[in-house]
Amino acid sequence: MGYAFTELFDIPQLTELCESFTRTNGVVTALLDLDGKVHVQSGWQDICTKFHRVNPVSSKRCTESDTALANRLAEGETYNVYQCKNGLVDIAVPIYVDNQHVANFFTGQFLFKKPDNDDFKQQANELGFELIPYIDALNQVPIFDEQKIKTIMAFLVQLAEFVGEMGKAKLDISRLRELDQQRIKDLKAKNEELEAAKKQLEKLASEDPLTGAYNRRKFGDLLTQEYYRYQRYGSPMCVAIIDVDLFKSINDSHGHEVGDSVLRCVAEHLKSGLRQSDVIARIGGDEFAVLLPESSGENIIGTFTKVSAELAALEFDGDEGPFTISCSIGVACIDHRCQSTNDIMRHADQAMYRAKNAGRNQTVLYDAEQMASTP
Repeated sequence: MGYAFTELFDIPQLTELCESFTRTNGVVTALLDLDGKVHVQSGWQDICTKFHRVNPVSSKRCTESDTALANRLAEGETYNVYQCKNGLVDIAVPIYVDNQHVANFFTGQFLFKKPDNDDFKQQANELGFELIPYIDALNQVPIFDEQKIKTIMAFLVQLAEFVGEMGKAKLDISRLRELDQQRIKDLKAKNEELEAAKKQLEKLASEDPLTGAYNRRKFGDLLTQEYYRYQRYGSPMCVAIIDVDLFKSINDSHGHEVGDSVLRCVAEHLKSGLRQSDVIARIGGDEFAVLLPESSGENIIGTFTKVSAELAALEFDGDEGPFTISCSIGVACIDHRCQSTNDIMRHADQAMYRAKNAGRNQTVLYDAEQMASTP
């Protein structure tokens, strides 16, 4: 191809994107050229950086694992999942520029199931690692289920395509630098499309794919920002947790496709019934959270009572005939008792369970004295 790796790729831009993905989803990333040189890395686990990659024996295993992953991609596989010789799981996706394999995108340093500490203790003894720091680093390694891996793979495939297009765009610019101004304008338009694709990827990294609401991690980031604003300026805010009543029975009776339509409908009604400044997120299977800046409990209770009534009036078509839903809603407002974002979330959660225990299909405002008297 005749171009240096750094000429084809915007390394600072890719680093920023990968770091954003790591902050949002807790997934490590790395971009390596075909010579094995690491150009981008984010979020690497201590067990790799402080132990496996610095010990000569385990570092050799890391290199062998990286090579095995790369060789399989060179054979034409679209991606490869591999358990490295040090016990962790890695995934690699090839990057093509102009139909030429030029790099590999890696993620990994996670586990599919709870680790066997005895195996890792034996490995620590064999390699001369200090046992307690090594096991502490092992306990920081995330465990991902099959659905999480599918989400990661979907993102990685899109990211690899995006990175390849980025390289192709830069390659085209280098080849066409001497052409007329109109061709240059066309290439700029293509770069704008790539920038839009980057923003779309960033959106995917912070959004729940089913409902279009924010995901749990993005909600936590925005809640933390608002909490800092409260600490500095005393700005009021509330948090609501909305749980769809008896949602498991909906899935069991009518199927998961119908259940998904219910969740999408709840998200849409929250968006239409609340202010544009309010932050809506899906934080669990059938659970939503809403951050309401510059709001007080009395006004919020009225708003959610109306939203709850609108949801209860809807009728859905299920496998066993039409049915309706209801939601239990807990609301908590920031005050001096909240020493962290965890406190206000816990208060809202307690209020939501009080709504469920009181018969469901209602909205409850957190009250410390009432909660203390709840059995």
